Amino acid sequence: MAATPPVPASSVDLYEAHPLEMIPWFRGRYPPGLVRDLVYTLIWNTLIAVAFTVIGMLWTGRVPLLRLFWWNMVFAQCIGYTIHVLFAITGSIPGRLMQRKGIARIVCYVGVPIAGVILGYLLAATLLGWLQLRTVILTPRGIVALAALALLMSGVIAALLLPRERAARAEAAAARDQMRAAAAERETVLAQMKALEAQVEPHFLYNTLAHVASLIGDDPPAARAMLDRLIALLRDTARAGAVPATLGNQANHVRAWLEILTMRMGARLAWSVDVPDELREAAVPPALLQPLVENAIKHGLEPSVDGGRVDVGARREGGVLVLTVADTGAGFGRTDAPIGGSTGLGLASLRARLAALYGNAASLAVAEREPSGVSVTVRLPLEGQTP
Repeated sequence: MAATPPVPASSVDLYEAHPLEMIPWFRGRYPPGLVRDLVYTLIWNTLIAVAFTVIGMLWTGRVPLLRLFWWNMVFAQCIGYTIHVLFAITGSIPGRLMQRKGIARIVCYVGVPIAGVILGYLLAATLLGWLQLRTVILTPRGIVALAALALLMSGVIAALLLPRERAARAEAAAARDQMRAAAAERETVLAQMKALEAQVEPHFLYNTLAHVASLIGDDPPAARAMLDRLIALLRDTARAGAVPATLGNQANHVRAWLEILTMRMGARLAWSVDVPDELREAAVPPALLQPLVENAIKHGLEPSVDGGRVDVGARREGGVLVLTVADTGAGFGRTDAPIGGSTGLGLASLRARLAALYGNAASLAVAEREPSGVSVTVRLPLEGQTP
């Protein structure tokens, strides 16, 4: 069937929506993953180091620029990657605390940044050899100060990312509604095609019965033969909904229909139905071949004084089933209507049904033949694409 686009996640976790994506150039450029997240975190940390270096230079110019940048770079990388690791660990806990609602979610979003800032400061102070700073950090005043800094940073990031989460939820809801609508449309189309398959075109039935009546007096054996074929066709039509919609079953139905029509049209109709044995079990939508053959007869052969020929064929091209119905009838341009007197509504309707069932994976093409006639080609997914 048609490939349906994946439904977006119902929410975008803040640790999955990397803070760097607040910059439009980075937003959605690469899919989430370990390498992307590590590189994004490096860039994010570096930008923070640059920002703090600029602020530091505005407050005091006594520290050389490169040294100040180096200090900020070490602290930013240590804190940033510590928070990154803690978020990754929290997200891997059974039950995925980061996706929970309520208190557990708040605790994670608040606790992880606080713990990351404190541990990152300790790691950076150790790497720089600032042992006195380590002692200050572990005091109550130092912990409170770092916790306040962490809360401030988390609040700013959350305020920027939460609108994206709400937008993602709205997008997911819209996608789910679209999928439900597509599924409903698909079921409706299948029901319509099954109903079409389970009926016999009234004019065909009336004309056949009238022909049987005309033969009863002059040629009783021919009348009986036509009546037997009509009964077989009606029996096959009656059980159409109970048997699989395979290419073989549809080919048999078309063959029986053409046999009856041959008795009516005589030498004006020649035909062939060529379906390889290996394709007879291929699943196809109900009532696919019959309308195409009826269209060829009604708008191609019947308007022609000499009649003509209809050939039904099937072949496989890789994972695609290719069906053709070609006639040698009136063709294009022989009447005021586009296809041998046809309005084209039947083919347009079939094309729309195929689109509803298969999306872009199916197609219906109509082409003129030389010296006369029309060829209709239908292409469908073959393997594992049961409607």
